Amino acid sequence: MKTFRNIFLGAMALSASGIASADTVIRIVGSNGDRVATQTAISHLLASGWTFQGINGNTNSSGTLSTATGANFGAWKGTYAGNAVVIKVSFSGALAGIAAVAGNTDQRFVVTDGSGTGAVPSPLTGTTLGTDYEIGKADFGFSTNFQSTSPFNGVYAGVTYNAVIEEIVGVSPLGFYASPGFPTAGANITTQLAQLLYTSGSVSLAQFTGDFTSDQNKIVYAIGRNTDAGQRFGAYTEIGLGTSGGVNVWKPTVTGTTTASGITYGGTVTSQALWPAETISNIFSPIGNGGFSSGALVAQNLTVTLGSDAYKGKYFDEDSQSYQFLYPNATAGYYIGYATPGDTANGLLGGNGVVPVANRGVALKYNGVDLTNANIQNGRYTAWLYNRILKPQSGLAGLQLTFANALRDQIKNTDAPSGGGLFNDASFKVQRFTDGGLVTPK
Repeated sequence: MKTFRNIFLGAMALSASGIASADTVIRIVGSNGDRVATQTAISHLLASGWTFQGINGNTNSSGTLSTATGANFGAWKGTYAGNAVVIKVSFSGALAGIAAVAGNTDQRFVVTDGSGTGAVPSPLTGTTLGTDYEIGKADFGFSTNFQSTSPFNGVYAGVTYNAVIEEIVGVSPLGFYASPGFPTAGANITTQLAQLLYTSGSVSLAQFTGDFTSDQNKIVYAIGRNTDAGQRFGAYTEIGLGTSGGVNVWKPTVTGTTTASGITYGGTVTSQALWPAETISNIFSPIGNGGFSSGALVAQNLTVTLGSDAYKGKYFDEDSQSYQFLYPNATAGYYIGYATPGDTANGLLGGNGVVPVANRGVALKYNGVDLTNANIQNGRYTAWLYNRILKPQSGLAGLQLTFANALRDQIKNTDAPSGGGLFNDASFKVQRFTDGGLVTPK
């Protein structure tokens, strides 16, 4: 009777999760920078008739792929090589991908099996196990960082992290962008100026334009990503701050945003504060050192306009118990942040024509060089990251291993350019061996 009861309860659990016992479940944890290419490749590997449901809605093989490529969390239901599969994806960050695979740690996934309609709760913010999220181990992952960049080597925070297999599948450009109205005369950021901006949190626009008569009282503020993000470590190692150096970035409060075709943009920053202290993936960030949980949110906040309280740096002074201003004479303000092309396309630079010109951000040159494919491929533009698949040294087998290798090859050979990425092929003339490291000829 006890055996029958256990079998019955197991069947009920499978039914409750929406996954039939015949489905093979494949779990993937990865970085935002790998999202578009990975989701596109999955759609190509599954037989026609697949469905997808994520935190932003649902689609199917005859629908719009952008629902899947724009979802950080979701599930696919379909057929691969004649096998019924459910593929759970969690694009929660590059370091989250490394930690999940190297440490075989529990991760949060959506509860759907991919066949439902409408949006599902985000597993990162959900509070109820079984309703808002489920727990599982990642079979493999993706990251835009080398494992050596992360703290997840050996023992960290009481967990042993093993070496993983890292295989490069593509390259992600990383760009610096400013919010609307930033003058084209100053649309360039140097390594030194980026260091100053991100360590101090704000600088005068005059240091970008050289015009200390008109621009000295216009203030540029830094925004960025949290400690789960490959883009964060790619940007900070690129400008010489390394992985553990402190930064000062801001968290804006925005009102009056517009949402059209799934893209949120614009609005006015009524106030801002240094990013609150937080702990992400067991990494503690003191005040000012955190950031947004996705590149899409960075891109969204690079379409805003700063109100006077924001650009003057209004804050509450504990000593005087009154409001003060960092820059009482400021007359305007802008944000600068970093993002990959997959996120800039989602609103920052137009959103497929959805975002009005007045709300679009401004692309900055880096050390005087434009972000173009050719400039990256020939080594002139150095702000870029490798996309790589991560597999455990042992334990990955069966259909999960077969699918991981097929997904690797599909991205590497076909889908790497999805979302603005590049092939790491013969046309890519340079290489690097660590995040932010020297770019050298192959």
